[in-house]
Amino acid sequence: MKLRTTVSLSVLAALSVLALSVASHAERFRYMDSSGNIRFAESIDQVPRQYRQQIYPPTPTPVLDKRAQAELRRKQEREESRKLHEEREKRREAEKRKHDLELQRQREERELRRREEASSLIRSGR
Repeated sequence: MKLRTTVSLSVLAALSVLALSVASHAERFRYMDSSGNIRFAESIDQVPRQYRQQIYPPTPTPVLDKRAQAELRRKQEREESRKLHEEREKRREAEKRKHDLELQRQREERELRRREEASSLIRSGR
């Protein structure tokens, strides 16, 4: 009889623990408020109306640890830095093209003046 009581108490204790764990993992409604904070509610009635569309279907958000967050931040910074570098290079190339065109225009003007002077000297020398 003692064995039966012990077994039944053990089963009862196991069921109690199981019930508590299920209750603790009961359906919770998760939503993000206007400040960007994740909130949890035990029932749909506790979720403010403006956030209810966020919970159907529930979308799990990945929880990043500090290291993953830092790596993500570094990756974003590298990408931003690369974009800035590309923009600077494009501006430099555009300025160089503009400068080269200006030099070519000046050379052409000098060549034109030299030809005009040569032709006027030839005309005046005849």
